[in-house]
Amino acid sequence: MNQKTVKFIEYLISLIFILFTTSALSNDTNHYIAYNNLLFDRDGTVIIDDSEHVKSIKYQDHYWIVQLTNYHDKNIYNNIKKIDNYKFAFEKQGDILKFKTTKTLTYLGEERMAYHYQDTALFVIIDTDGKLITPKGRYYRKISPFINGYAEVTTSEYEEGYLNLQGRFFKKHPKPIQTQSTITPKPSCSIITSDTIMQLCKKNNSFYLVNTKTGKETNVGPRAWNTNFGSDGYKNNLSTGYFWLGNYQDKYKVYQIYDYNGKMHYQNQYDNVSKLYGAASWVKDNYNAKKVRLIDVTGKTIGEFDNYSLVKVGAEKRYYAQKSAPHNKNEKEEENQNKEMLLSIFDSNGNILLYEDIIGPEQNSNCYRNVKVLKNAKKQIVWPTNLDRECLLDRYIQSAKTDNYHYQNKEQKSEEITIPEDKIPEISHYFTQRQSNKKINSFTYEESYIYLAGPNTVTIEDIATLSIPEGYIYSERYAPSNTSHCDRFIAPAYDNKNRLCINVYKTGFIDLLEAKAQFNDKTKIEQLKKQISAKIKNYTTKQFEWLIDPKFDFENQSLKFGYRYYAAENDKTRASQIIEYIQFVKDHIIVMKNNYFDDYLDFKPIEFDWTKRITPFEKADINSTYPCRKLSIKDSALSADNFLYLDKQSCFPRMVTELLKQHPGKTEVTGYHELFSFKENNYPIKEGKTTWNR
Repeated sequence: MNQKTVKFIEYLISLIFILFTTSALSNDTNHYIAYNNLLFDRDGTVIIDDSEHVKSIKYQDHYWIVQLTNYHDKNIYNNIKKIDNYKFAFEKQGDILKFKTTKTLTYLGEERMAYHYQDTALFVIIDTDGKLITPKGRYYRKISPFINGYAEVTTSEYEEGYLNLQGRFFKKHPKPIQTQSTITPKPSCSIITSDTIMQLCKKNNSFYLVNTKTGKETNVGPRAWNTNFGSDGYKNNLSTGYFWLGNYQDKYKVYQIYDYNGKMHYQNQYDNVSKLYGAASWVKDNYNAKKVRLIDVTGKTIGEFDNYSLVKVGAEKRYYAQKSAPHNKNEKEEENQNKEMLLSIFDSNGNILLYEDIIGPEQNSNCYRNVKVLKNAKKQIVWPTNLDRECLLDRYIQSAKTDNYHYQNKEQKSEEITIPEDKIPEISHYFTQRQSNKKINSFTYEESYIYLAGPNTVTIEDIATLSIPEGYIYSERYAPSNTSHCDRFIAPAYDNKNRLCINVYKTGFIDLLEAKAQFNDKTKIEQLKKQISAKIKNYTTKQFEWLIDPKFDFENQSLKFGYRYYAAENDKTRASQIIEYIQFVKDHIIVMKNNYFDDYLDFKPIEFDWTKRITPFEKADINSTYPCRKLSIKDSALSADNFLYLDKQSCFPRMVTELLKQHPGKTEVTGYHELFSFKENNYPIKEGKTTWNR
């Protein structure tokens, strides 16, 4: 064998290899499985996950079209008219096309896409490599999908016609290429299978299954009938190995499964059967069962389900079937009626591809409640990819939930919901990262309209910013009341019950020089502390302790204090505590305070000095004093009975230390309930929605 012959053979081998691998790659997309906007291969390996901000996934032609959620600034695309690089609107990874923007691209089939200009509402055609197919400068008002190489179009001049795959325009549809005609059965025969090989023919007063390829005939009796309804019904039966045949057995109607050799594998009485797309079919007997069953060609039950649907992926067909979760004896009857549905995905031969299952605390100690997971045929969990982390994250979120009015009672909280302390930083970081990846301005959470995870920054009423550290959350309703209600708060994300409520009050001018003078007198502060503890002990208090001594920070223009006490109530010993951080911001104060329902024994003081995490946009002018007599009542949000027009140089109606005094009828020591009474004041506090700094 000479050298040229050897090289020629090597060339043929390499060519065959290239053709084989190219064909294999093009068919690989058929083996992907779509599930909840995720994409897996048959082994359950994640191909596309939700971190890609997927809006939808569908199979078309030989491509998986992945539509991403459009989080980009829409204004970027408003004025686009002519652009040479169309590929910016999508990404191509093998046979996966990721469309980045909504309403910009439409897949037309045969590796062609319509690109839509947002400003002119006109289209051009590009290929899947981002190259322009239609002539430059030519635009179209309407482009239909390609069918047999041609797409119906309407030009920008309202001329109707057709485009071929190369972008050439035709006023009339070109004549289709003549193809070989399909097999026409004899008048006495009907086609059974889509490949036209198997036919049912009548002769000698009986019916015969005829294999037109081998010529083999099988007598199936005088009352056999074709289950393919309509003249073209056989085209829906894509099996190349088995098919259903209707017949009668002992005067009863039965369904029978045959192969191409004429051998019957199974028969039974059913109310209905589904087409055979492979070696599995759905059957139902309305008299004996409410569910549908998936069986193989021998009649063996593969699974029993409440419902199923057929999904086409190219030439392949898949079954998406649902059934209720297994019955739990401990569950109440009404809970069982609202059972969660579990999904299973089968191929047309009845092979399980992926299926949902329930994992509870019994199987995984990190899960404090049942979690829905996705498993592959090997019974391995493929989603979530890290069940331990997701279960701990679920605890992290659940432990922060509250009802509409107050904290959940900690005494009712299960011990299982607690998070291992060594896992808190990891889960906090993961949660923060996941939220930041969403690239959204707000995240609806329970009754909150804004829910942010630290590290982050939030703006409070356009008067200051608040820095949220990692491991903490900020929650806010749409319209915070700014009063005593805890409509917005900051707290450890894993232990929301120890949150600090954030309220904003408009006070008018505050003389901080006067406040400094008060707090510089240590004797007066100690006397004040004794008075506070003495008053609280009058409410059957067993013990009182200061957590944070009253401290006024003149430079930072802030005040903080905290205490705890134990009191007997209804034969129970309960603890209550107050920690407050007050930031003076020009003519407002920002008060961060434990919720008024904080009376739990396992209270943990929040470790940060929150006054140092608040940055006012404009501080009070500490070098100026304004006599109250020179100010109008309109300069203050205080009622007239609390506004003092005396000769004092302070325009805060009472001393700053009054903020520490006891409110009548309350065991908490706080003064601004009384100080900021709005009974006679029609000047509302500053309202508005807190915005998240991007």
